[in-house]
Amino acid sequence: MEQERDDEAKLEGSFDGIVTDLRELRVNTGVVTYAEIVRRIGRYRGQLKGDGVNDAPARSTVYDAFRLGRSRLNPELVGEIVRALGEDEQSVRQWMVRCYQVQASSERNCERDAVCTEDPVESPGITQPLKSHRSRYIYVGSVMFACVLLNAFGYALVGKLHLALYLDMVGTAVGAIMLGPWYGVAIAVLGNAAGMTIHGPMALVFALVNVAGALVWGYGVRRSTWAATFTQFFRLNLVVAVVCTLVAVPLLMLGYHGGSGHTSDQLTHTFTSSGQNLLSAVLLSNGITSILDKLATGFIALVVIQRCASRIKSVDSEFVSPVDNFFRFALRPTTQITRPLCNYSAVLVRTP
Repeated sequence: MEQERDDEAKLEGSFDGIVTDLRELRVNTGVVTYAEIVRRIGRYRGQLKGDGVNDAPARSTVYDAFRLGRSRLNPELVGEIVRALGEDEQSVRQWMVRCYQVQASSERNCERDAVCTEDPVESPGITQPLKSHRSRYIYVGSVMFACVLLNAFGYALVGKLHLALYLDMVGTAVGAIMLGPWYGVAIAVLGNAAGMTIHGPMALVFALVNVAGALVWGYGVRRSTWAATFTQFFRLNLVVAVVCTLVAVPLLMLGYHGGSGHTSDQLTHTFTSSGQNLLSAVLLSNGITSILDKLATGFIALVVIQRCASRIKSVDSEFVSPVDNFFRFALRPTTQITRPLCNYSAVLVRTP
């Protein structure tokens, strides 16, 4: 026990101790992405100067502040980071004082030992090895390819079994949630192009529906109030269903006289037989089918993502599975979840 207390005391009085506590603070605020921390610091600096200019630090600078093994740490930057993570001004000052104290202690130790090892000069544009960038490109490409195959498999399954669902957007949902909305759009277009081999040109026409779903899923899971709990994610899938129906119904009415040959057309026929006009019947049947389909698709996507989470995190330590956030919300009901997932648009842009 005494040894453990000594170790904790040593860690507390070191830069690694500050970094460890900084990481814990970031986790407790919902794993705010480094890009979002940078944006918040930039906004605060602009407000402080009064000119509104977004004077944000480099993302690599903020990323380095969370790296263990440092021999120096900028107290002002640490203060800005903890402020961006929601701490008040008193707490910000305490963090800065702690950094100054550790820095002073480190300098005294250097003078006493006559040995002072400093961090090598780092290029702000290269904080991760090029191999890491190549790994991310390979990872993104592999995920997109697998998602296109998932969409094609859904097409084939529905066509073979004549299911009342669509199941043509599982890959789109996975890609939009994991990579970002516009990656989801690319997967949607590629998946529907592949679906032309099964359903003909109709599949490409309805790519617009798939694209709409990708955008809602992709942007929705990145909003703090849309996908932080199971209930909110359930509602997000309902929103996807409504948006997809609003896009699909005009296409059905204008291009296919209300029917596409899908099994859901039987429900449309039931509604028209009961006295509904064609537009109402198509809207009701497509809406009901879409709700069931998007709920199934969304939660199937979560299962796929959670199954792959450990492999994803080995490539990108910033990635957080939606299911992880749901469990975190249940354990910490007062925690504010902010931007729980990464947007991989940054992958294709070299860090400044």
